[in-house]
Amino acid sequence: METQPLLKPVEQKKRVLVLDVLRGIALLGILMVNMPLFNTPFTMLMGEARIWTDQANQNALWFIDFFFHGKFYVLFSLLFGMGFYFFLRKVDEAGQSVINVFRRRLLVLLFIGALHVVLLWYGDILVIYALFGFIMTWFRRKSNRTVLIWAIVFMLLPVFFSFSFAVLIQFGMSVPEAAEGIKAGFLEQEKFFENLAQRALIVYSQGSFSEIMSIRLTEYSFIWGGIISFFPFVLAMFLVGMLFGRKGYFFDISKHIGFFKKLFWYSLPFALLGNWVLAHYIQVASHTMPGIEQVYMNAGFAVGGPSMAFVYISLVVFCLHKGWLRWLTEKIAVTGRMALTNYLTQSIICTTIFYGYGFGLYGQFNVWQGIILTFVIYIIQVIWSQYWLKYYRFGPFEWAWRSLTYWKPQPLKK
Repeated sequence: METQPLLKPVEQKKRVLVLDVLRGIALLGILMVNMPLFNTPFTMLMGEARIWTDQANQNALWFIDFFFHGKFYVLFSLLFGMGFYFFLRKVDEAGQSVINVFRRRLLVLLFIGALHVVLLWYGDILVIYALFGFIMTWFRRKSNRTVLIWAIVFMLLPVFFSFSFAVLIQFGMSVPEAAEGIKAGFLEQEKFFENLAQRALIVYSQGSFSEIMSIRLTEYSFIWGGIISFFPFVLAMFLVGMLFGRKGYFFDISKHIGFFKKLFWYSLPFALLGNWVLAHYIQVASHTMPGIEQVYMNAGFAVGGPSMAFVYISLVVFCLHKGWLRWLTEKIAVTGRMALTNYLTQSIICTTIFYGYGFGLYGQFNVWQGIILTFVIYIIQVIWSQYWLKYYRFGPFEWAWRSLTYWKPQPLKK
């Protein structure tokens, strides 16, 4: 078929440098946020128990929440949304639909994400990316205005739901006959999560692979509570990424430098205010008893996460436009070219360090030590990525994803 060449992966010479740099930076930010979760049970966050409560580690958590939490998965989601748009755009250029190829691409990603959860870590985001990728196809032919409206709606949904839930709980607490039962229910839930977290601490640090897999899947089942409080942000940024792709902002950053200057200055005040609110209230909000603190936390997340991500995007664009730190951005870009492999490799490295079937150091790294370990692992990934892509066209997981998508083994060696 004459259209067959359009059904091939993006060639290296056609890659957009700024997108690879942003992917590479997002990998660092994602690992920074995930590191405490690799080292402590997720269910501990759902109760009120904490391992590291001293001021130094609280300051470290504040640092992560202000500068990293909710910024880089937002950035990664935006880039995924843009990538999905570029893939679907090839359909329009070909003049015929290859939507089934796109869906197969999502199914392969879903399979990789499922293996990631079962075999490695409960904090996987690939399953959500794949599922929301199917939803994104519904917006493929919608106008920019419609896409933007829905992006805003999805972004505000967590705030709306947390506010509504808090109002309902406070209304129930105002009724004497119901107050005791509601309070007892939340206390029982908190106790359950604390007991599960204590069991997870032991299993992750000392258990066998099968025992760890069992407790991991138990924790993963509770993550799906985020379907209304967290995951809508992913779909919102998918749609924002689609809009960025349609506008072509990253294809010629010199032409659109005025846009990025406005994006920076308009986003900065919201980023500072929103992330101060997030970093403050995430440490005082109850994760079991909904209240106004949780509403403020989600509002800070909704405002601070995307706005700070836009600030980071603009700063990267400025650096590339001016030619600043070229030696560093080129290395980060190479790391971003194999983002899927590096993302999964982070889980392989960290679970080996912390889990019982590896070095068994679970719960023994405090927050500051985790920050240092994050930079060490990332530097190793940057060095390894330069070496790997010197001889191969893709990262190993990118190669598997592409080969399964196109039903044909892609050439790996250069």
